[in-house]
Amino acid sequence: MKKLYSNDNVAMVWHVKNMLEQQGIDVLVKNDKLYSIAGEVPITECMPEVWVRNALHYRYAEQLIAEMESSEQEMAPAWQCNSCGEQVEGSFGVCWNCQGNIDSEGETTL
Repeated sequence: MKKLYSNDNVAMVWHVKNMLEQQGIDVLVKNDKLYSIAGEVPITECMPEVWVRNALHYRYAEQLIAEMESSEQEMAPAWQCNSCGEQVEGSFGVCWNCQGNIDSEGETTL
């Protein structure tokens, strides 16, 4: 077995596990229930981890995780709401301030 991935977000660790298993890679999650003792034990010892059971799959699994992480970073650019002028992250289609929607031309409507 070989440690492949670690994250402080348990949901992300389980997402990686599920994604790798869908590709036929046998993995194991460790430390997924230790978040409650963080502080008493160093946080680096409590972080959930994904381990590959067969070291021959390690490089392929690394590549799949890298592709997953790079596609998450390819988000739409931030936009400015035409209704209230607020700056809104590109992953949102609705202004957090006035609930104006962004339409296909980039204009906002209430």
